[in-house]
Amino acid sequence: TALTEARKISGGDGDDPDLSEVGRLDAAAVANALAQIGSQGSWQRIAPISAIVTSPMHRARQTAQVIADRFGLSVSENENLREISFGTWDGLSHEEAENTDAELWNAWRGSWSVSPPEGESLEVFDARLQEARRQIVERHAGKTVVVVAHVMPIRGFLRWAFDAAAAAYWRPQVAPCSISIIRVWGDETAEVVTVNHTAHL
Repeated sequence: TALTEARKISGGDGDDPDLSEVGRLDAAAVANALAQIGSQGSWQRIAPISAIVTSPMHRARQTAQVIADRFGLSVSENENLREISFGTWDGLSHEEAENTDAELWNAWRGSWSVSPPEGESLEVFDARLQEARRQIVERHAGKTVVVVAHVMPIRGFLRWAFDAAAAAYWRPQVAPCSISIIRVWGDETAEVVTVNHTAHL
C-alpha cells in the first residue's frame, strides 16, 4: 500500500488502505508463484491449493482475490487474521511513533504484555491469531490453504510452528507478498518448509 511504500505503520484498526499499483503487481506475481505448489519445482510434492482464507483488511482481500482468480477458487474471511492494532501509532513512521512517547515505545518493543496507546499487546493479539490457526486447520484438514494476512500474523504462525518464545515475533523478516509455508499436524507439531520466499518479486 502507499503506507508500506512510505514505511508507515499500518495496523488492524487504522485507515485500511487499498493496494497500490506496486501492490497489485506483487499480488499477480505471488499468484503465479503459488501455481508451482503441487505442480513443479521444490514445492511439487505439496498437495495443490484448494482453499484461500484472508484477513478482512482491504489489502489482504484484494491480494486474496487475485490469487482466487488465478486458481478459480472462492475466498473466505477470518476476522482473527486482521493485523495487530497499533492504536494511535497507526499511520506514523517508527521514528514518529517513538517521538510521541519514547518510554512507552521502548517498553513496547519486544514486550509480550505492553500495548501501544489504544492498541493490542502481543499477548492479546497472539490469542486471537492462534484461534484463527485452529479454525483454519479444523475447517481445512488435509488441504493446502493459502492464508493471506499481514506481517504480525505470519510471524505469529511461524513463532507457533517453531515452538518459540515471544521474542520470535521480532526475528523473521516478512516482505509484502512473500511466501512462507508451514505444514501443520493439528495442535501437535509443525514443519516449516520456507520463510519469506521472494524470488517471484
